[in-house]
Amino acid sequence: MKKLKSNQVLILLTLFSSALFSIITPMAEEISSALSFDENQVAFINSMFLMVGAVSSLMWAVLGDKFSRRVLLIISTLEWSVLTLLTIFSINFFSLLVFQLITAIGFGAALPLIFSLTVDLVESKNRGKRFGTLSAIYVLGNGLGQILSGFLIDYYSWQIPILIISISGFVCTVLLFLIEEPLRGGKDDIYKAIDEATLGVGYKIKFEDLKQIWKIKSTLWILLLNFAMFISIGAISSFFISMLKNDYPWISSTFATGILVIIFGSQIPAGPIFGKLGDKKYKTDKNGRIKVVLICLISGSTLYIIAYSLFFISNELPILILFILFALVGAFLFGGIDPLTQATLGINPPQIRSTIYSLNYLTYTFGRSISLLLLGQFFVVFNNIYSPGYLILSIMALLCTLIILPIIKLLPQDIDNIKSRQI
Repeated sequence: MKKLKSNQVLILLTLFSSALFSIITPMAEEISSALSFDENQVAFINSMFLMVGAVSSLMWAVLGDKFSRRVLLIISTLEWSVLTLLTIFSINFFSLLVFQLITAIGFGAALPLIFSLTVDLVESKNRGKRFGTLSAIYVLGNGLGQILSGFLIDYYSWQIPILIISISGFVCTVLLFLIEEPLRGGKDDIYKAIDEATLGVGYKIKFEDLKQIWKIKSTLWILLLNFAMFISIGAISSFFISMLKNDYPWISSTFATGILVIIFGSQIPAGPIFGKLGDKKYKTDKNGRIKVVLICLISGSTLYIIAYSLFFISNELPILILFILFALVGAFLFGGIDPLTQATLGINPPQIRSTIYSLNYLTYTFGRSISLLLLGQFFVVFNNIYSPGYLILSIMALLCTLIILPIIKLLPQDIDNIKSRQI
């Protein structure tokens, strides 16, 4: 019963901690207006939040090897809960930035410590399913932050959604006191152990692994692809509600939030659908998964380009309906890319997988951070309009297809070398 309770608490903490970085972006206009600074600076704050969170995650991962992970989670969750609460007392850009950056330090503990605890709470044979659940909850948490602020900002001040997340953090802190620290390695089977390195969920980098990773050129290109892709599309969903409210002035925050749920909700079924298709193709072609990624990327970015070009025709309802249709299918296609690149990285030797997935996590985070900075600058350059920036980012996503070409060339040989233990 204690194990079940622990898993439930960790899932709840994953949900609310992942809502942290997406809670302020749908309210960019309202926050910037209330605190008297430019709206594009919200993108800067969000970008810096992610960067600090990514760097601090490595620190928490190291501490998690030496001290009680449950205690560290209590400390970090309490820290971000208190600082999130203090955020509602921000009086200008600088105070909001400082509160958010200190909040990000505690936020960075969530993934490495939750994943590390889960390894010791779940039997090796069930870990794949458990980590799949945690990954889905993390994505849902990102959406929760946007939905919560997007729906409430029409009726309450910008502080209310942030206050709700803060209270949720305090609740999680209390619940963490009620779980027990699992025995390290207590659920590993002596004959069929699947540890953190095998699963690639340790979120820590071993520098001695980098020399071996350097030999696997297709892996390096995949990491570069993910970095470039998140520079291109990382900010697309983050400021989607703000984009609709700003570029289509007749759209309310509630209506914009509903559109976001419809469009990006399509990515939930996309992962399993394209994942299964990629697995089927991989059985007969080592490049099967990557070729599906190529199709998704070309088709998805093309549809995004069409969707965000429609703003230049009109921002009336008939054009908005067309925009929703093109963006919906485009988002669905993009939803198939991440599980396939993750699965492709899984072909690497188990002993270096943790480092590879840690590097992949950092490429996602820093890529998204750069994307937010770019979108903020485009917003200023194009006279406080989001759509031109969204269009440019979509074109950048299409250009990422060029990175897939060397992957298709190198991957089959790398797979053969790994299987024959030449790497």
